[in-house]
Amino acid sequence: MKGKAIAGLVLGIVGIVFAILGYWFAVLSLPISIVGLILAILGGKELKAANEPSGIATAGLVLGIIAVVISAISFFTCGLCTICVASTANQFENELEQALNQLGNM
Repeated sequence: MKGKAIAGLVLGIVGIVFAILGYWFAVLSLPISIVGLILAILGGKELKAANEPSGIATAGLVLGIIAVVISAISFFTCGLCTICVASTANQFENELEQALNQLGNM
C-alpha cells in the first residue's frame, strides 16, 4: 500500500542529489523528479482512500517539487555557464591568434 509513496520519496531524494551535482546530472534529475512527484501523488491518494497516514507521500511530494525546481534551475544556469565559457574561450583564441600574427609580422 505504501509502495508508491515510498518510491516517490526515494525518487525525490535522488532527484535533489542529482540536481545539485551539475549539468548532466540535472538532465537526469528532471525526469526522475517528475516520476517521483507522480508516484507521491498516486501513493498519497491511495493512502488517504485507505484511511492510513500519508506523511511519506507528503514528504515525497515536497521533495519532488523541490527537486524539479532545483534541477530546472541547475540545468538552465549550467547551460548558460557553458555557453559563456565557450564564448569566452573562442574570443580568447581569436585574440591570441591575432597577437601571434602581429608578432610574426615584426
